[in-house]
Amino acid sequence: MEEYIYGILHGVIESKRLIAIKSRKRVNFYYMSKSMFKQFMQYFKPGIYIFLTVKKVKRVYKGFLIQNVVAIDKLLSPYGNNPTIYYDISIIKSGIKALINQDRFRLFIDFEMSMPPYNNYQNFISEIIQVGYVLTDEYGNEIERFSSYIKPMLFPEISIRTKKFLHIEQSDVDNGKTYYYLHKSIMRIQNKYNPIVYVWGKNDQLELNKLNRIHKLVNFTKNMQFIDLLSLHKTYFGLKNDLGLFNAYNLYYDIDLLNQKHDALEDAFVTKEIFYAFKDVCNNRKLVNL
Repeated sequence: MEEYIYGILHGVIESKRLIAIKSRKRVNFYYMSKSMFKQFMQYFKPGIYIFLTVKKVKRVYKGFLIQNVVAIDKLLSPYGNNPTIYYDISIIKSGIKALINQDRFRLFIDFEMSMPPYNNYQNFISEIIQVGYVLTDEYGNEIERFSSYIKPMLFPEISIRTKKFLHIEQSDVDNGKTYYYLHKSIMRIQNKYNPIVYVWGKNDQLELNKLNRIHKLVNFTKNMQFIDLLSLHKTYFGLKNDLGLFNAYNLYYDIDLLNQKHDALEDAFVTKEIFYAFKDVCNNRKLVNL
């Protein structure tokens, strides 16, 4: 069970990651995780107003009766009718809603990367070896889809680790498209549709940047709007840890995908389904219990 509390910051015990809040002439103590405390400690000054979601259950921690902080909802300094707002999750959520609701073409894309060998991996450089994407119009109608293995050029022979993890063989990538083909395909989509690109995590964009640089190709990512749905989920729901793609899918749908194989096109479709479910949450059409 959780409850919403607010009050004036009375004190901070940095060594124990505790803050003391004075409310109704009483001082209560609240404990934060390391990452949360680090993120907000710059705002913990005397006199600031803090609005928190906390666990109802109280416990003793290093001699203090405390409640665990679930989320910080708002931080502000009162200045008459014009308070200075340092942080407000409701404003952030409103921004995420506006971002998600943009009427644009959308490209849901996923890559599988090569993995280093078990030994002698010091000079290894990962490469995209499989791509899957789904392109939709602003209404969600599918325009095109694509799936292919991509031939690695820096390290043509994939490692045993890669074969085991992705359940593929050397012949799969040997018969795949080149990275130049993938580069040309994404450039074509960018020039024709100018879509928002939805990915799960930051690695896909980083890999594109890296390979474009290595192969001395035009870095089209500079002109594309990438949206990391994982990052949006962490911010919107106040998650401390990363959320796996299939775990996110299972938040919204009853079908269990946790045991699915690693396949770029399948993951692109899962990303698409997560996007529309998350959009419903942002627009108050769906509820999610975390």
